[in-house]
Amino acid sequence: MENRPMPLAISSEDIVVVTTADPTVPSTVRRYFALAAVTALYFFLMAGSFNALGVVLPAMVADMKLSWSDAGFGFTLLGLACGLTSPLPAMAIRRFGIVVTLVAAGVLLALGFALLASASSKLQYDLGTLLIGCAFTIGGTVPGTYVVANLFEQSSRPMGIYFGVGGLGSIAGPLFYLGVDDVFHAWRPFWWLCALATGLCGIAAALVVRGIPFGHAHDDTIRTAGWPARAALSVPAFWVIVASYTGCLAISTTLHGFSVQHFTEHGLSSAHAAEIMSLVAFFAAAGSFLAGEVGRIMGARVLTVAATGAMTLAAVDLLLPQSSLTLGVFVLTMGLGVGLSYVASAMLLLEYFGTRQNLELYATMCLISTAAAFGPWFGGAIHDDTGSFRAIFMAFGALGLVLTIAVSFLRRPRLRDEA
Repeated sequence: MENRPMPLAISSEDIVVVTTADPTVPSTVRRYFALAAVTALYFFLMAGSFNALGVVLPAMVADMKLSWSDAGFGFTLLGLACGLTSPLPAMAIRRFGIVVTLVAAGVLLALGFALLASASSKLQYDLGTLLIGCAFTIGGTVPGTYVVANLFEQSSRPMGIYFGVGGLGSIAGPLFYLGVDDVFHAWRPFWWLCALATGLCGIAAALVVRGIPFGHAHDDTIRTAGWPARAALSVPAFWVIVASYTGCLAISTTLHGFSVQHFTEHGLSSAHAAEIMSLVAFFAAAGSFLAGEVGRIMGARVLTVAATGAMTLAAVDLLLPQSSLTLGVFVLTMGLGVGLSYVASAMLLLEYFGTRQNLELYATMCLISTAAAFGPWFGGAIHDDTGSFRAIFMAFGALGLVLTIAVSFLRRPRLRDEA
């Protein structure tokens, strides 16, 4: 195969076609086994984190005598940990390798979920969410997108598979909790099972990717195509992408944390509210699959506009009187918005800035998105003061509208020395 630089616009081919017998180049089968391994880890991360915590939280609040401000602060710690530890996986992968990084994620996940399972105080709850947030970053999207970007020359479809199948964990988590609660009539066994599943999955993923020479996954001309990190950080387009990702994450985190409580305050049963959030997760997974395919045709900017627009509609929808219609609109817009936003942001970084230092750029985006973690904290405090989440939903609706307009006018920047 003739060596050629990777195009910055993502297009048709899915995997690198290798016609050399070079033993340092992983086979197609090995590539997909690695994709399956990191996807499985992401599945269990999603099953036990944001969506599931929002469903389990009402029972934990009642049993542990927490205020909703306390509960929201735990959600904030989860998001803060995800953001503030964003540089760690990039540093760990560069220094120690992907295997050590994934093992560390598995150990931290087991410890974090074990703390939630045994929590009898606010401190234990906070420490548990903090550890889970750290592990989410170390074993989640940063190493996951690193594996995909380095093993697949054209990564839109594999990226859609990673986020889509992984996102199915958000469906499985709440439903699994309902099943466990139905059997044990308690919330603690759910967290114990999450500790076991995620710990084992992290270690298993490390074993599967062990031995793959990621530094030589494909041609050097492909690996180094794109922008240096310093140059990317100097252009407005990068910051618009980061702002869009951060805004979508803030809306997603806050709505996941409080939607169940909001629905029950307006007449739904807890079980029905949990089912709605599982439907949201279903559409999020569908959105991720759809993003991988549509992005190949229409480009990542269109996906990002759709993601921010959908998240805006989801926040505004919660301000309307609750009915079958508004619940249906919420499920559709929230689900598709979440599913599209993760894939669109990752694809837009690759499309505009290439793979050269995508690991560092993606980690930087995740670090800055830490600001999104304050959404649940503010939302919980507003609810304690006013008895409603309406003010925070209104604020996020306005934020989403501004971001949607900004991304609509975004154009791909050009590197000064680009041919």
